[in-house]
This record gives sequence, C-alpha cells and structure tokens, in this order.
Amino acid sequence: MTDAMVQLHGVRLAGSARLKYDPDVSGANMKRTVHLAIATITICLLVTATQAQSSNFKLSFRVSFPFTVGNTTLAAGEYEVTQPARFVLELRKLHGQTAVFQNVKPAHSRNEADGRMRIIFHRYGSEYFLASVSEGSWRSTYDLRRSNQEERLADKNRLLQPQVVRVLTNGTVEVATVGQ
Repeated sequence: MTDAMVQLHGVRLAGSARLKYDPDVSGANMKRTVHLAIATITICLLVTATQAQSSNFKLSFRVSFPFTVGNTTLAAGEYEVTQPARFVLELRKLHGQTAVFQNVKPAHSRNEADGRMRIIFHRYGSEYFLASVSEGSWRSTYDLRRSNQEERLADKNRLLQPQVVRVLTNGTVEVATVGQ
C-alpha cells in the first residue's frame, strides 16, 4: 500500500492507520459563516417586517344584507377592511366587536381592477358570499376562497350561475351574472 496523502475536512489520512488533525482549518471560517447567516436572517426579517407595516390597504363599505366570509356569517352594516399581513384581510364591523380574518389570494386577472374601490359578493338566492375586495388597483385586488357552504350551494344549483353583486364604497349596488 502506498503512503498517499488525502485531506478531507481537516483530517489528513496517510497510509492505512495514521489519522492526524490539521489545525489549519480553524474556527475563523466557522465564525465568518455564522456571522453571515445571522446577517442574512436579520435582513430578511427586517424586510418582511417593513413590508407588513407599510401596507396601507384600507377601505370602508356598507351593506344592507347579511353575508358570509369563510365560515362566518356577518350581519348587515358598516365594515372596514384592512390588511394586517400579506394575503390576510381583516373585516371589522365599525359599530361592534365583530372581526374576521381571511386568507386571500391576488386577483387572477389584472382586468378585475378598474380603478374603483369595491367589494364583490356572489349571490345564490338570498345568500351572499364575499368573493373579492379591491382598492382599485390590480395590486390591491384580492379574491377570497369559496367557503364550504358556497361550494355546496354552487354544486346544488349547477344550472344557475351566481349573481355578482358589487358594492361600491359610496353604497351603490350593481348586480350582474357571472361573466358580465
């Protein structure tokens, strides 16, 4: 057997039985790696916190009918929508203690943003489900996931398309069928 010298991770192997620690690989590299990792994590946390605090999404609206958000039914009244975190909206009744947090997703089309602040509901008979919220720009237009209750109604009434009810911030209500 030859006395070949192989160096792996600070250990020198020479021959078949000799192991020798190489002190050339010191803690300086480890310290540098740890400091770099800490700096990277700190920067990521600061950027995330800054983005979360910089959200100024806020709109108020009034509805004259009860509606469902997720699995919660809310009474008719005046509400305020804010964005406490990315892709999370809070709906809070202005005169009361009712508040609902809902996960949202960005609107699937830029065409949904028309410059007007609005709240969009899907209506099946006399039941309303919050479907979309927009401050007017495509970056602040969010779609809500359909609730289990809305899914059941949609499956039950496959031949009937839900009506789209738009509530503008000035209280104007517009009604259309899906696709209009």
